Amino acid sequence: MESNGALARASVLAAAIFLMGPSLAAGQYVEVPPAPAYALEGVTVVDAGGRRQEGVTLVVRGALIEALGRDATVPADARVLAGEDLVVYPGLVDANGEADHAFPSPDIDRDKVEIWNAPRSLQGFMPARRLVSHLTADGEDVAGPRREGIVAAAVHPSGAMMGGRGALLLYRVDAATPGAMVLEPALGPKLELRGGQGVYPATLFGVMAFIRQAFEDARHLDAVVRAHADDPRGLTMPAYDPDYEVLQQVLAGTLPVYFEASAAVDILRVLGLADEYGFRPVIVGGGEAWKVADELKRRSVPVLVDLDFPEPRRWDPEKAEPDSVPATPLDAAALREKEEMEDLYANPGRLAEAGVTFALTSGGTGEILEGVRTVVEHGLSEAAAIRALTRTPAELLGVPELARVEAGMPATFLVSRGPLFGEDAKVAYTFVEGRLEEASEARPAAGSAEDAVAFGGEWQLTIDADGQVMEATLTVEQEGATFTGTMSMMGQEMEVRDGVIDGNEVSMVAVMEQGGQTLEVEITGTVEGDRASGEADAGPMGVARWTARRVAPGGAR
Repeated sequence: MESNGALARASVLAAAIFLMGPSLAAGQYVEVPPAPAYALEGVTVVDAGGRRQEGVTLVVRGALIEALGRDATVPADARVLAGEDLVVYPGLVDANGEADHAFPSPDIDRDKVEIWNAPRSLQGFMPARRLVSHLTADGEDVAGPRREGIVAAAVHPSGAMMGGRGALLLYRVDAATPGAMVLEPALGPKLELRGGQGVYPATLFGVMAFIRQAFEDARHLDAVVRAHADDPRGLTMPAYDPDYEVLQQVLAGTLPVYFEASAAVDILRVLGLADEYGFRPVIVGGGEAWKVADELKRRSVPVLVDLDFPEPRRWDPEKAEPDSVPATPLDAAALREKEEMEDLYANPGRLAEAGVTFALTSGGTGEILEGVRTVVEHGLSEAAAIRALTRTPAELLGVPELARVEAGMPATFLVSRGPLFGEDAKVAYTFVEGRLEEASEARPAAGSAEDAVAFGGEWQLTIDADGQVMEATLTVEQEGATFTGTMSMMGQEMEVRDGVIDGNEVSMVAVMEQGGQTLEVEITGTVEGDRASGEADAGPMGVARWTARRVAPGGAR
């Protein structure tokens, strides 16, 4: 006899797959609320230092990790995520990440601009500007990075000499507004060795002079304010300047400066400015940081290493032959590019060997794992890579708790199928404060039209959802190795899209809408003549089995 829980799950799944009848109240949701608890049973847990525990059960309830250990009990109300290949890691913290924002364009008549005395927005001098005030992304918009296992990101302004202050975001699944993701609204300012928009400073020499002058002016204004506060006689009241106020905080050491620099010579310029004015730099990009690793180590300057590598144009690493086989000699340009690219790939490993503090980042793209696997292949240890993706960026950004997978801590972590840096590994689940994001698997591709089985026609389906058996009708219009159609059940009709055929394997998505909500059910199966069978995956609601027979024209192939 089935338990009440099993019957309840079966009923929910059956209702979801069959679109629910019109008798349901108009406000009824198709989406199922989050499970009251989740249990990852028999998994491996890897901490931020790379240490492993195998055969562990991890229980999530609400926003917290309720239990973690080999003897932890799976609650009766938990949705169980089991699998010997599942590995739990702290969530990735992208210290130079991505989230949509839109700065307004300056409304300036360029014909009236004096290029030597231009508005600050054209010069690129806006250290007080806050990215958080122009953030447009919500939780749904950052689903892509979250499915890569990224749970938090520092997002910095770019494209200006002093573009403003970035924000630290927690990629909450249910964040309905940009503000719901914000952990820190104003990080240290971002600086770049970049000229103005057709105005002074336009050259590198001018930019360096401008930055120095800006710090001198901020220092002078601070002295004037202090003098006026001590004795205002004979002094006019100083004007407030928000940009200089930020630089004053930088000079006082209360704010770090995120300084974008990749070439070794530019990193040395930044270090020279930091020595001159006493600010705390964080190098962003750092492609050639390995060349000045000793100086970075001596000054304890951290580096946010950009893993958004350029695509080689002349050297094709995919065609590289094994060392034991004589390779076709590369021309000078391809050889030079090969050496440059391999130096980029080896940069993190060399920084680790030199003892430099560094984090691995997506470079503002939100895509990071492919780059991590590349640098691991070129000398960075897996343990060092885990630290550079979790503990180090979390500590640099002041949120070390994000890197802790422990009982009582927020349930914010990722779950991969297999070791995270393995060639075939995939992020299966990401949890952010207990809310689950399931990775979206790549859609199957269509095979050749010549080899595609005949699937067109009308099919009578029998669907078994945990013992609850229902009937449905599937109508298919096939064109080569693709198809569209509709599925009907209980007088209701749903769209079938993304239909592809590869030999005798079929795949489609049934789209259900009810009460303003949408649910996509992934349907896969195998066709043998006028018979077919397979599975219907409704995500968190479970998987049903189906069988079918063709009852109207289409014909078998």
